[in-house]
Amino acid sequence: MRRTLHFITLGSAAALALGFGLAVAPAGSPGESRDGGWWSYRPLTRPDVPTVNDDAWVANPIDAFILSRIEQQGLSPAAEADKVTLIRRAYYDLLGLPPTPEEVAAFVADDAPDAWERLIDRLLESPHYGEKWGRHWLDIVRYAETDSFERDRPKPMAWKYRDYVVRAFNSDKPYDRFIIEQLAGDELPDATVDTLTATGYYRLGIWDDEPTDVKQAQYDDLDGVISTTAQAMLGMTIGCARCHDHKKDPIPQRDYYRFLAFFENIKPYKVNPGNSVNPENYLRSVPVDLGSSEFHHRLVDYAQRRDRLVSRLEEIRANTLAAEAKSPHPGHLPGGAGDAAAGPVVHLSFDETDDARFRHAMTAMQAEMRGTAVAADGRHGAARTFDGRRDFIRIVRPVQDDFTIAFWLRTTGTGPGGNDYRWFLGAGLVDGEVRGIVRDFGVSYHSDGRITAGTGEPETFIHSPPGYNDGLWHHVAFTRERSSGLIRLFVDGEPVAQAKGSTRPLDAPAHLDIGRMMPGYNHFRGDLDDVRLYARALSEHEILSLTYGEGFSPAFADRVRAALGEEEHRRYQEVLTDLRGLRKPVRETTEVLCVMEQGANPPDSFVRQRGNVHSIGEKVTPGYPSILGFPDPPTPPATSSTAAPPRPIDTRPDSAETSGRRLTLARWIASPENPLTARVMANRLWQHHFGRGIVRTPNDFGRLGEAPTHPELLDWLASEFTARQWSIKSMHRLIMTSSAYRMSSRGDARAIEADPENNLFTRFNMRRLTAEELRDSVLAMSGTLNLEMGGPSVYPPMPREVLQTASRPDQAWGRSDPRQAARRTIYIHIKRSLLMPLLVSFDMADTDNSCDVRFVTTQPTQALTLLNGEFMQEQAELFARRLEREAGGDHAAQIRHAFRLLTSRDPHPDDLRECLSLLDELQTVDAQTPEQAMKYLALMLLNLNEFVYLD
Repeated sequence: MRRTLHFITLGSAAALALGFGLAVAPAGSPGESRDGGWWSYRPLTRPDVPTVNDDAWVANPIDAFILSRIEQQGLSPAAEADKVTLIRRAYYDLLGLPPTPEEVAAFVADDAPDAWERLIDRLLESPHYGEKWGRHWLDIVRYAETDSFERDRPKPMAWKYRDYVVRAFNSDKPYDRFIIEQLAGDELPDATVDTLTATGYYRLGIWDDEPTDVKQAQYDDLDGVISTTAQAMLGMTIGCARCHDHKKDPIPQRDYYRFLAFFENIKPYKVNPGNSVNPENYLRSVPVDLGSSEFHHRLVDYAQRRDRLVSRLEEIRANTLAAEAKSPHPGHLPGGAGDAAAGPVVHLSFDETDDARFRHAMTAMQAEMRGTAVAADGRHGAARTFDGRRDFIRIVRPVQDDFTIAFWLRTTGTGPGGNDYRWFLGAGLVDGEVRGIVRDFGVSYHSDGRITAGTGEPETFIHSPPGYNDGLWHHVAFTRERSSGLIRLFVDGEPVAQAKGSTRPLDAPAHLDIGRMMPGYNHFRGDLDDVRLYARALSEHEILSLTYGEGFSPAFADRVRAALGEEEHRRYQEVLTDLRGLRKPVRETTEVLCVMEQGANPPDSFVRQRGNVHSIGEKVTPGYPSILGFPDPPTPPATSSTAAPPRPIDTRPDSAETSGRRLTLARWIASPENPLTARVMANRLWQHHFGRGIVRTPNDFGRLGEAPTHPELLDWLASEFTARQWSIKSMHRLIMTSSAYRMSSRGDARAIEADPENNLFTRFNMRRLTAEELRDSVLAMSGTLNLEMGGPSVYPPMPREVLQTASRPDQAWGRSDPRQAARRTIYIHIKRSLLMPLLVSFDMADTDNSCDVRFVTTQPTQALTLLNGEFMQEQAELFARRLEREAGGDHAAQIRHAFRLLTSRDPHPDDLRECLSLLDELQTVDAQTPEQAMKYLALMLLNLNEFVYLD
């Protein structure tokens, strides 16, 4: 009880609540436009800057708009805040972290006229700026790392989207580009790993992993995307028109489904028919240097060196054969023993380019061509291009137990399979797999450019490194030797993988399919040439001869010496050594959580009556909200149209995999002509600097929301935002250098009485630290805050009582070492069903819906958390140790140091006296040790309003 009184004397966070009232603007005033339309739907124009009486107060045009309204009411703005208040305000607003005593002292002592501007610039260059402002964006887009519902499964690699957002803010990525990358980063012609990672935006929502109606669940997920996109970027509640026309805004139900049509081609997250988890829909392995030409240059250099060596080899081979022809000798003629060119049981050269003759040749070989597979330039002569949808060749299976499958391959596409490299999950190259039967075999192509192969009974799989989707010709050979069970995979003549499998006969399929996986799925997209099948396992020398031509057997080396002499034999050996030592550049890949589409031509879209996906209504095409008056976009047609086959939307190799619709929408949203986008973001910037937006409902600029308190200022800020090339950091500088931002939170009595809710911004709004700022600041005080950035999320200790709410408490939460657990809060794993109690108590963002404004509540659990929570108890003890370590053994010095750390000021005499008295009382009355007493004092100081609140 005595200690509680001491807390109240100094002011505890739990004893003070500061709420922000939400005043509704008078009906008809700023909300209605002169022509009867709603204010936010009008074209954005740049208003004139008003004139004011007190010109000296106007540091930039923002102040003129603010002061004009204040003067109209006969009021005056608050005085400028002191420098200590300003530096704390700047640090928390831009970094979410407290300044150090040294940083405060340096700023207070800096009398230069540009000291404030230099401070802002320095903070904007800090890498921790992106962590603070990235968290604001994560609130809006529903960022979490699990699906919710009963199982609450993880979203793999979701943290990479978080890191993308942090990088985007740190680099001052233009906001229009930021929008485009998240909505259509995969459809950009200059796509990179970052732009693909940005599309993880689509995978952040909640997902029912066991829905009773799979199709309804898919459209519920799309509804989350639509609603979030409209609210976050346009300030529109389009989601309210899913089942019927919007009740307040002029958004008909038809507009909802026209907007949905931009997204309807997206592959559903995680679930296939039958509720099976399908990583191919949301995980993608991509080159880390995607969009860079560096690897291409390395690849070209490799190809040129390889071709030069092969040319030298062919020259020596030709000279050898010519010399032997002049003096024939038994056994020195081409086609002798060991020559792999002799003996294939099937050889499809694909050299015939006439389609009719080609099909006739296939029939003569008991092969059947399905689809078109048009002729193309091959590695040797002509090749065939397989379209990835219909094309394949079926042949009667000519091999069974001992075999070699060899062919040339060229592709730039991606295949299926994800991270599961079992051959029957890839796109079939030469396949004898039959579902449900395990005595099978095959070679396939996987998602990241890997070649995979395997046999059955028992299943044995091998695969190459990634990266063979580089547009170059590569020779592939897969061998199996029954007696040993050895299977081997060769690429470009070199062994890349091997394993021991079954020695049983492989007799499952009666046919082999070339270009698809049996029995009719996962078609290959790319070129194939010179397919050969042997009824034996070829040797390494024979496979090298297949790859580069005759000349790799030991017998041929003797022929070179005999025909051309020792000098040419030496040169020949050098070429062989160089060729075998040549290695294709390996392109490093990374996995990203991203969006994917069903294909280039999306299905038709329809109104779903009453929101029921099974009740089909009017057919619609993609379109923007009709109230804004934009013409229909020129989007690619739907599948059922009479348009031409899929067209590439850009120059990327996998361009045919998307429709281009999302890019069309993204560019419209990010256009300066859009009346909403710049207004909405300018309002958010203002909101997070002043405690509330000019529009107090940042996600709703419609009639269900509130009208702006300063409409002309909002339009001026939005116009300035686009004029500054959508630079967010530039807007920070503009806002923070205004006199309005530098006002004190202590307004005069007359202004408070006339404007109690501070609608006019006559003073600065005090605010409580956010949940993340509070935890990070406590760690900073204890000296344990780990400022390491990025990477997989961390798992600080979770209270045992909280873990008991999980179905499997021992598996519900990870474990990080103490150093990692002390990282900034933005890096804590966000599990929707298991949130950190401290963060929940202090109003962390709702993760199920777009969170535009966080609640600021005052409740008993906050006081209990700050006083009794295990985290706070541990940090208080560490804080006390830090004070002794840095300030020495004198208690008064420790208290002064504590106040400088916590509040950026020296303690007042009364503060010092109260703290020393409490220390004495804890030891003499409560029998605490000096160390325990200092811990409890540190805990009390961590509860100070001056620490928990920002003015």
